Amino acid sequence: MDLVYTLPINQTTLTKSTIIDIIVYHRITLTKQKGKESEMRETLSIIAGILFVIGFVPYVIAILRKETKPEKATWIIWATLDSLTLAGMYYEETVNGQIVGAVLGVWIVVFFAMKYGTPGWTLLDKACLMGAVIGIALWQIFSDPLFGIMTSLVVVSLGSIPTFVSAWEDPSKENKLAWVIFWVSSVLAVITIPHWTLEDAAQPITFCVVESIMMYILFSRNQKTISKTSVKI
Repeated sequence: MDLVYTLPINQTTLTKSTIIDIIVYHRITLTKQKGKESEMRETLSIIAGILFVIGFVPYVIAILRKETKPEKATWIIWATLDSLTLAGMYYEETVNGQIVGAVLGVWIVVFFAMKYGTPGWTLLDKACLMGAVIGIALWQIFSDPLFGIMTSLVVVSLGSIPTFVSAWEDPSKENKLAWVIFWVSSVLAVITIPHWTLEDAAQPITFCVVESIMMYILFSRNQKTISKTSVKI
């Protein structure tokens, strides 16, 4: 039931009591508005997390159908980096639905990768693992989880470059539906950023940039364009 507040405002004069009543009324109104905005952000954040988990479903299905073989080391590292980001955000009290969904989804892929994936460590895998170690070390040295968050996000961004290159050369290797779902989740996560600080905004913005680049590549690179490029080469 909505709170109804009647102001005893005199049309000709404003007493001290009336001014106080006006201030109280506006505070109540602002509090109600902020409460509704907060509820909306929380709802959209949860939806973003659910969507991010759903985005992994096409990839898991492809693994089970043996249409793709994930690299064990790569996915373990991605899971470690995302978990490091989640841990840092937890200590900063800035956890959102998307990072929770990302960690849950990536560890599900790790589970299937351990059973159906291929072994081996690439140079990029080792560099990313070193990045995770550096992030943890900086966190401990400076007693600031923000170092862990930022380091892991930078490493994730750099680690995405080979995927961008691969998708540019052959977009058919990637599942468009999965990336569309990831992108929608990222947009929702950005919309629900409560405070524009590094702790709150760095992760959603980083994820959104990565997903947006992939969206551009997948939907701008058609087969005709690829064929022309191949002929020129």
